[in-house]
Amino acid sequence: MAPPARYASIDVGTNSVKLLVAEADSNEARPVLDRSAITRLGEGMQASPLGLKRGGPARNLREPAMRRTLEALAEFVDLARAEDASAVAAVGTAALREAANQDTFLRRAQQRCGLDLEVLSGEEEARLTYLAVRRDPLWQAAARLIVIDIGGGSTEIIQGQPYSDAIAACLSLPLGAVGLTETWLRADPPTIAELAAADAAAARAFDSVALAPSPGRPRWQVVGVGGTLVNLAAVDLNGPDSLTSLHGHILTADTIAAQVSRFASCTLAQRRQIPGLEPRRADIILGGALLLGQALATLGSPSVAVSRRGLRWGVLYARFLA
Repeated sequence: MAPPARYASIDVGTNSVKLLVAEADSNEARPVLDRSAITRLGEGMQASPLGLKRGGPARNLREPAMRRTLEALAEFVDLARAEDASAVAAVGTAALREAANQDTFLRRAQQRCGLDLEVLSGEEEARLTYLAVRRDPLWQAAARLIVIDIGGGSTEIIQGQPYSDAIAACLSLPLGAVGLTETWLRADPPTIAELAAADAAAARAFDSVALAPSPGRPRWQVVGVGGTLVNLAAVDLNGPDSLTSLHGHILTADTIAAQVSRFASCTLAQRRQIPGLEPRRADIILGGALLLGQALATLGSPSVAVSRRGLRWGVLYARFLA
């Protein structure tokens, strides 16, 4: 009997690059390798108080950020090949969507890694992120599912059709953890005025969220993906021994508010010492937590479940297990 096929997907985000290698058998996928590297591709790209604003003044990806990201891409392609992945699908998100020199990066990725990297629209990113959660065994049977994805350069909110891969409503907001931090949270620790301005900016970003009508029961299951969610869960568990315990962990709105207060009262150096918080994410975790709090307030949800399976899983399902 032939071994299951192996495929790889790579997510090139504003803040990090993520690799998934999985064995695919019928409609199931089992992870073989799951890696992440923080490269900050979108570093310094903020074009407006709402971050990477569609239709706003174009900004270029910076050379050091491109080099860091290309290094990670080359390493991840080598890892995928070492794990016998028969094909690699790579996608880019907010930073690449908005970069005036997008073509330069795509050309260099092709020349160095042999990758034809696809830059996703915000709507396609949302669809694939929803697919990643909907096909997860934890939430496959959920009647009503809403997915929140807080990235570095954008935030997606996706409402699915009941018991379906189909989407009822989705919104991609041009504001993420990196954008909120670089624009509003500049002091160390942030001032009260900065915190108020950042929270107000996050609230304004969610003003346009409009979900499809949903009369009746059961209630919506809200699930969050991305580094912000995973790190908030890890902090809530005081630095868990295993990453597997983070998948499905429940964060309440009260817990998130308490974490916002904790992060806001710390210097960057102090935040880097918090158990469970990845040190290289310490500078943007406050921005991410503020966005998550406003997302839950907008949805009227008292809590969010954490998923470690984000966009890269949706890419895997859509490209290789459709």
